[in-house]
Amino acid sequence: MTVIVAILGLIFLIVIHELGHMLTAKALGVRVPEFGVGFGPALVKKKIGQTVYSFRIILLGGFAKMAGMGDGAEGPDTYYAKALWRRALIILAGPAANLFAAVAILACVYMFQGVVTDVKPVVSAVEQGSMAQEVGIERGDRIVALDGGTVKTWESFERRMSGREVGERVSVTVVRDGSQKTFEGELGADPQDKNRALVGVRPELETTTYGPLESVWLAVQRCAEITVKLGVFVGQLVTGEKDLYDNVTGPVGIASVGSTAVNQGFFLPLLALISLNLAIFNLFPILPLDGGHLFFIAAEKVLGRPVSEQTMGRIAALGLVLVLALFLFATYADLSKIFTGQPFIPD
Repeated sequence: MTVIVAILGLIFLIVIHELGHMLTAKALGVRVPEFGVGFGPALVKKKIGQTVYSFRIILLGGFAKMAGMGDGAEGPDTYYAKALWRRALIILAGPAANLFAAVAILACVYMFQGVVTDVKPVVSAVEQGSMAQEVGIERGDRIVALDGGTVKTWESFERRMSGREVGERVSVTVVRDGSQKTFEGELGADPQDKNRALVGVRPELETTTYGPLESVWLAVQRCAEITVKLGVFVGQLVTGEKDLYDNVTGPVGIASVGSTAVNQGFFLPLLALISLNLAIFNLFPILPLDGGHLFFIAAEKVLGRPVSEQTMGRIAALGLVLVLALFLFATYADLSKIFTGQPFIPD
């Protein structure tokens, strides 16, 4: 069920992106013959006004098909009949929609879910099948010692857990109803990283919520911080400082991490991060991404004439090969990490 929720979240972000294109195109007088979610054969089709809305079998993307883009249509309601600034706005609307979605999601998190201000060494949940469940640790227990070493904060508990191995025997002392109890057992493995040892408890989180305006401002700040970090990260990938295999995540990995996020209660912040990533990735200046279209709009402005369809077609084919190659590599990396037990997101 959690995987389904994660996939529906990704579909939601795709729909938001394509809605940005479609609504802006219609507002600027461009006819949109079809709006589709997914690729391949259509499962459902419904025509409303001039637009056919379709839901397709391969849920790996979506599209807002605009009159005049690859269909040979002509007339004042086609994409290429519009002024350059109008076409640029239509293209920018997709990434902008994802950016606004990221801000809106984070603002909702700040208003309703809140920001963690303290992490307490108190058990808020016990993982199914974990050592904690097997030995009898319960929700509400306050952890005060690990192998006799005093634990005063969750951070000190994590420090004492650092370097432990799966199968290692440990003792955990807790306070329950005013009295101390000590439990002994063998550490289990993290489902996402088989080499990481876990007791199997989640800490109690203390959170703070904010008002609407402050939440929006905090969300904007957070998105700006993440954008800068993503820029630095891309630079590290280009220079080789970061390894692409270790740091790339494809649809399999995103669905898996999303499922974990649903379970652990941080799916909305993850969804906002993915939405921001989609906005930035789509601005890369290669076709068929939005950034590629913007590049050719700029080229048309500089040259004073449109770039030939043959040239655009060749560049688009090369760009499509690059995007598909990245997609296949990311999927290969995801599957390899599953078989080797390597985490999708490196520490």
